[in-house]
Amino acid sequence: MTFIMKSRLSSFAGAAFCALTLAVPAMADAPAGYYNSLEGKTGTELKKAVKAIVRKHTVISYGDATWNAFKKTDVRVVNGRECWWDMYSNNNVAVSSGHPGMNIEHGVANSWWGGIKNDAYQDIVHLNPSDSEGNSRKSNYPLTELSSKKWTNGAVTVGTPKSGQGGGSSNGFEPLDDYKGDFARAYMYMFVVYDDLNWGRTKGGSNVEWMFTASPFELKTWAKDLLLRWSANDAVSQKERDRNDGVYSVQKNRNPFIDLPDLAEYIWGSKNGQPYHVDGAHNPDPVDPDPVDPDPIDPDPIDPDPVDPTPEDPSLIPGTYVLVSSQSDIRAGESYLVLGSDSHVAMTLTQNKEQTYFEPTATITIEGDIIKTAPSDAALITLEAQGDGYALKASDLVGNEKGYLFSSSVKTINLTDYSTTQGVKAKLAYSSQGVAVVYGSSASSGSGALYYNKSAKRFTTYTSNGQERLDFYRKVKETSGVEDVEEIDDSCLVEVWGNNILVPDGASIYDLNGRKLINGENLARGIYLVTSPTFRKTVKVMIK
Repeated sequence: MTFIMKSRLSSFAGAAFCALTLAVPAMADAPAGYYNSLEGKTGTELKKAVKAIVRKHTVISYGDATWNAFKKTDVRVVNGRECWWDMYSNNNVAVSSGHPGMNIEHGVANSWWGGIKNDAYQDIVHLNPSDSEGNSRKSNYPLTELSSKKWTNGAVTVGTPKSGQGGGSSNGFEPLDDYKGDFARAYMYMFVVYDDLNWGRTKGGSNVEWMFTASPFELKTWAKDLLLRWSANDAVSQKERDRNDGVYSVQKNRNPFIDLPDLAEYIWGSKNGQPYHVDGAHNPDPVDPDPVDPDPIDPDPIDPDPVDPTPEDPSLIPGTYVLVSSQSDIRAGESYLVLGSDSHVAMTLTQNKEQTYFEPTATITIEGDIIKTAPSDAALITLEAQGDGYALKASDLVGNEKGYLFSSSVKTINLTDYSTTQGVKAKLAYSSQGVAVVYGSSASSGSGALYYNKSAKRFTTYTSNGQERLDFYRKVKETSGVEDVEEIDDSCLVEVWGNNILVPDGASIYDLNGRKLINGENLARGIYLVTSPTFRKTVKVMIK
């Protein structure tokens, strides 16, 4: 099904009236609930939430697959002929001719993170079909406004940056006014989604920290101002909306700065620090106009449960998981999330087609060594005692069993239906670096140890220890309510009386931020965790 959409562009010299053609059905907006997890967040947390939504996506191989994707994102009709939509020249190259004289251009120069061919290198949000000379002349210069011109083809202009811009570069790249918002929003996406890259140096080692500082990674003030100004002055066009839908059809993620044009102001601009509201009602939280009268804003002030049992983001599933902090926390019959210790991404049960590794989830929020909600695609690993080790049974977060993890050779991890399969047994050992999961006699032999490879974004086995060790987060069993008391063993009970929690000697009480309480008296409504060296489980207790 093909849709012809009018373009806003009319400034090309000698260009015929153009229209954008997409080979996928047009979408009016992002899917329902796609941005729910942004609700109420501010500043850094808002930026992290944006990244969590769109970072995990289908990676399109750079090359022929990119050109195939461009057929859904960057094609317009000129005089009845489909042409590549080239923002780097005024040329109209027919799609049917292939792409002679054209390149795949990185909007954000890949040399800015050392030229590594990673997910950012292949992300079509900032890739576009480009005239090869326009691409070459643009080079890896920063986006700027120019005080003087050195070269132009009518679409790409290279010259000397205006005073205060360029970050020290002697050259800058300025696109057409019609595309300045397009470039600004693509740059915003890249700087948020890939803020963990090794930014700042080219392959040859020269410093390219023109628009940002590399450590810690942060946009420079002049770059923030430029991107915000261009985004405001060149509003989101139908071209961008259609392209965003095309990206979603092939890459399964979107550019939030196109769908939510005001979002940038809440991350970098004048509204930084204010809560972001997805429905567009960006106002301070309502104030009760009559404090004497029962709150008219909340028609039900006697809410028995201040904790919403379902997260706003449908991609998250509620639960409480506590970081394993000793060997005694590794127990048969218990279930765990398995995370890369530094990256804070959990192992999923999604594999590559060769079935040699498991993919990671999006980054998980951890507060005080506690995870409150987990991505719905995370794997839950239950330990079954097997001799001096364990068989690791995998399921999804709602309890559907998928099989046992096993490793038959190095750099290979897979699933089997049987706990007796060779390579299923693993030894688990806790240390300050994390939990070692070793298949075979040692980590340096046999199938090796399970690690998370941050650069390749995969969980698999290695015989060397150059990868991220694992953190295990044990799932906490919940009590059924205030008056319910979970029996920890035959002699240890936790009891709730009113707003007091009574615990055995030696037990400790924590809130969900990981803060240890002095005692369990006169507690506010909420959920608390009770632990003890003698317990076999951590108890989750609710005060209503």
